[in-house]
Amino acid sequence: MTPDEKARISRENGAKSRGPKTQEGKDRVSRNALKTGEHAEKFKHFLPPHEACLANEDPDDYNKFIDTLLAIYKPVNQLALDAVGDIAVARWQIRRYKACITMTWNLALIAAAQRPNTLAPELEEIKVMVDSTTALMAGNSVISKLNRDISRLQQDVARAERRIKFIHSTFPDAAIQTQPKPEPPVENTALNSEVPETPNDGPAPVYTTECTQTVIEGYRKLYPGRPIVFLPSDDGLDGDEILPDHTPVPRIEV
Repeated sequence: MTPDEKARISRENGAKSRGPKTQEGKDRVSRNALKTGEHAEKFKHFLPPHEACLANEDPDDYNKFIDTLLAIYKPVNQLALDAVGDIAVARWQIRRYKACITMTWNLALIAAAQRPNTLAPELEEIKVMVDSTTALMAGNSVISKLNRDISRLQQDVARAERRIKFIHSTFPDAAIQTQPKPEPPVENTALNSEVPETPNDGPAPVYTTECTQTVIEGYRKLYPGRPIVFLPSDDGLDGDEILPDHTPVPRIEV
């Protein structure tokens, strides 16, 4: 019989099939369908793929892990924050690889325990362990590859930690910036050319149009060390004439 004839017969038999006939077969199909549905329900919320988590891992656990690392390393700027992100990804993969190593060993132990034992019963556990070790460590085994990759990731973590240390020591004042706060507007700041400018590194002046001793004393108590700048009043006068040494405004009262 040629391959084409075999394929034709298989298609015909598949078209005639109405499912399993026995109760055992029906139960098996139901269990498989339920299992498939559970997997689909479990994995559906992992799309699109997470940057570090696999479909069977919880992104919330990864976010909590990042919060823990942020509390430990305390990044001061975006560069340090990126380094912490690299550490989080590497350490998350290390956790995954270690879990895979443990699961691989467990499966190997189960497989070895199911083989026939020709030794004494008290040596059965030793034989299972030796058979599992031989199967897992022989040649270029998966366990060896996982351990090598764990070592590589640990080196990546160490390099990222050195980056954070360098960034914090070189740029200690470059804090992570959020939305800058706008400076509050200052009223009555339209100064003419006769008003002396205050140095940028000095205290901010206090502006007023009331040239009275009470106002001066009040401002000196509220704003000690800040210069007081008198501005022309809205009515064109030079302020109150109570002060005997009144001079044309604007002037700075130190």
